[in-house]
Amino acid sequence: MPYRIEYSPDAEDHLRTLTARQQAVVLDSVERQLVHEPTVETRNRKPMRPNPMAPWELRLGNLRVYYDKE
Repeated sequence: MPYRIEYSPDAEDHLRTLTARQQAVVLDSVERQLVHEPTVETRNRKPMRPNPMAPWELRLGNLRVYYDKE
């Protein structure tokens, strides 16, 4: 069953600060990589040490997406 992707207001604000190309990379990668198996560790998707930001990180070149599967 696919997950539904929701962006927080803070995440939307951060996206607006990126270039159009960076926005496309982030949105396309999130859709492609996190919809079906967001908690499967890969080379670019890793659990983070406990922190107040998020439990998971998706690496997209020099960009980072921090997320929670809830």
